[in-house]
Amino acid sequence: MHVRDLLMERLGVATVNSNQTVGEALDAINASGYRCIPVVDSEDNYKGMIYKVHLIEYLYEENGEKSERIDHLLMHQDIFITERSSFLTALIQIKALPFLSVVEHGKLVGILTHNKVESVLGDAFGLKTGGINLTISSTEAKGMIEKLTKTLRGEHIEGMFTLDNGSVLARRVVLTLEGGKTDAEIDKLKEKLEKEGFRILQVDKIEKRN
Repeated sequence: MHVRDLLMERLGVATVNSNQTVGEALDAINASGYRCIPVVDSEDNYKGMIYKVHLIEYLYEENGEKSERIDHLLMHQDIFITERSSFLTALIQIKALPFLSVVEHGKLVGILTHNKVESVLGDAFGLKTGGINLTISSTEAKGMIEKLTKTLRGEHIEGMFTLDNGSVLARRVVLTLEGGKTDAEIDKLKEKLEKEGFRILQVDKIEKRN
């Protein structure tokens, strides 16, 4: 999965122009309703990000001038991703930021938000399709996935991801199976998994969300 599949395109992104003053930037960010927005020049070249808190601190704690340019308040000028960046790269970089700017050939083409990242994780849990969500563990970390898929042969797996990667002692797997099972069918599936040495940590029925 690439970032281009998830980004909010440039047309819908509020920005501040790098030529604007502190006062103008604060007005723009207030109008946007966000705490931080990207900064571009007159040709849409990415120049960084500006935070509302830094504008306020400059004006009211440092007695700065509203007519001052915003150059010295820009942040993250060198932190951005491209449309071809992987989801994993984005997941790592977005942790400490309100969003990630997506830049191609120096120009801002959109942003990746936390909501979009969370939607991918929600999809892995089956929130879009609904279903039966199982958290399973095994002390046989090596070869666990192969054994698990063989045990679940015939089941429709909607989503799967693993935890405890790198552990040689145990591993947990969270997977979502197609819904529509009765409690008796779920109990039968649990017995089947437990017979093969898996431990069922949690079972949740996930309702489909639009």
